[in-house]
Amino acid sequence: MMNRSTLPSFVNKLSLIAFITLFGFMGIFTASAQDDKLNQFSFEDVPTEDVRPPYFAVAGGFTTTWLFTNLTDLNALTNGIVGGNYTSPLLMFGGEGFAAIGFIPNVRVGIMGATSFNLLQNEAKTRRTEFTLSLTGLGIDYAITPVKGFSIIPGVVGGLGVSNIEITQTSGSQTYQQIPPTATATNYMRRLRSNFTYVQPRLNIEYAFTSFSMLRVNAGYNLSFMGDWQADNASPVTGVPAGINATGLSIQAGLFVGLFNN
Repeated sequence: MMNRSTLPSFVNKLSLIAFITLFGFMGIFTASAQDDKLNQFSFEDVPTEDVRPPYFAVAGGFTTTWLFTNLTDLNALTNGIVGGNYTSPLLMFGGEGFAAIGFIPNVRVGIMGATSFNLLQNEAKTRRTEFTLSLTGLGIDYAITPVKGFSIIPGVVGGLGVSNIEITQTSGSQTYQQIPPTATATNYMRRLRSNFTYVQPRLNIEYAFTSFSMLRVNAGYNLSFMGDWQADNASPVTGVPAGINATGLSIQAGLFVGLFNN
């Protein structure tokens, strides 16, 4: 039997054991509850941000362009010579190559060229006029890729151009001795030429249907700034109507091959 002197010590030990036991049960219960929540946890529940990599493309391809330029002043000249008119839009064939700039996200640069060749003849085929228009330029674009494979790409292209008007008249076969010009010659050729600069804001809509091929349609407006006109590559010509230029709406379609990540 415990005496009164040992009773307080025993009670203190019993209280300590009860406290430790209760604390242990609480720890087990808390760990069990946490395990249940851990089992319910899924990495799918963690919100993630869909980060699309920057636009990347290195490609080249062929383009077909329709230039809706005003040909009224040009036709006033050619109609009096051959009795025919050129029609707008002018059909231009060419190509373009471009590459994305890695250190500026979604920006790409490229080089392009396009040429239009147009011919008119009179019924006797003794007179003809040729009108050619050539464009060469550099472009810079910014790509917006809302969904994979589809890009909306505003940009601008600009550079140099050449406009040529060639007029010829022949009277049949000729001999070698008739080639030098004479006062009574019935065969002649005249050429008008102007170099110019141009700038074209544009909007490209592109779809990369594989990682190696892409289709494009675009629309833009070509602004041309004509230079001086020359006749026969030597003589300055004044009085050329300002309406003979390369200004107008531009519509383009193209097929490109290369590498695309969009």
